Amino acid sequence: MDSGLFGEGSIRLDWTDVDGFPGLTPQLILKGELTAKGYGVGAVVQITAEVTAWDIVRTHAFLGTTAPRSYVLNWIDNYSYVQPNPAPKDEKTWNVELKLPMAPSVIEGLEERRQGKDFSLKIDTTVLLVDDGEPKRPRTQSYYATHPVRGSQDQFRIDQHKWATVLERWERGAGIPILVPLAALEPNADRADVIRHIKSARQKIDGADYLGSFTEARLSLELLRKLSPVTVSLPRDPKSRDPLQRIHGVIDALHSLGSATLHTDPPIKDFVPMRADAVALVAGTASVAQQVFAWLDR
Repeated sequence: MDSGLFGEGSIRLDWTDVDGFPGLTPQLILKGELTAKGYGVGAVVQITAEVTAWDIVRTHAFLGTTAPRSYVLNWIDNYSYVQPNPAPKDEKTWNVELKLPMAPSVIEGLEERRQGKDFSLKIDTTVLLVDDGEPKRPRTQSYYATHPVRGSQDQFRIDQHKWATVLERWERGAGIPILVPLAALEPNADRADVIRHIKSARQKIDGADYLGSFTEARLSLELLRKLSPVTVSLPRDPKSRDPLQRIHGVIDALHSLGSATLHTDPPIKDFVPMRADAVALVAGTASVAQQVFAWLDR
């Protein structure tokens, strides 16, 4: 909301951040900064916003309306220290927080349509001047029958890393760090290529290129097959396999998943990987790479 005349003063509202608040009904917190000047002492506004998600599959999704919050625009200051560059006496700044209840069905619907990508919030803000405060000049008779209302529409971009933080606050996501030995320290060129393909696969998830992520993970798994210390065929009965053979079996299973996009067999001919598929494949590949490297270094 750009600065502009509103009642007897001027007001500006900038949206700066989002956050999540957990609970039985999770809440999306819209954070902003409100600056006002020209109002009498005791002036009060009430702020509310309608929030819509944009840049997602099927165009947009209405998320809901925030609970209204009230803010005093001017009050009597009693400074006990000298400010180097004081703002005008009637200019005040507030940190604004509006809370939007987010039912689990709304969160799940948004995640299904967001598909791991960045997206935007369209925020339709309404500011109601409830009280103009103590008058600085004689008020006209019409003042007592009016309550100025100002509206604006803002776009706020949210990248997937920021949104992941919100989901974690809602306990709707889990971060599992996986560290793989640095390729630069390894004498084996194949190990360096394994890491390079895993990094590329992870980056392609961030870019919502899930098919490309599958390709990179599959290339990494093919190298891990060659690096695996297993030298004999796996026993048909999984119960008869030793730990190293079982690790190799995981590589084979991941490679089978990673190859699903290449085949036209009836069970998988229409398979198109989504974000959950790519995350599972890349995370599994990184984890099993760590195991293989550890066995090679024994």
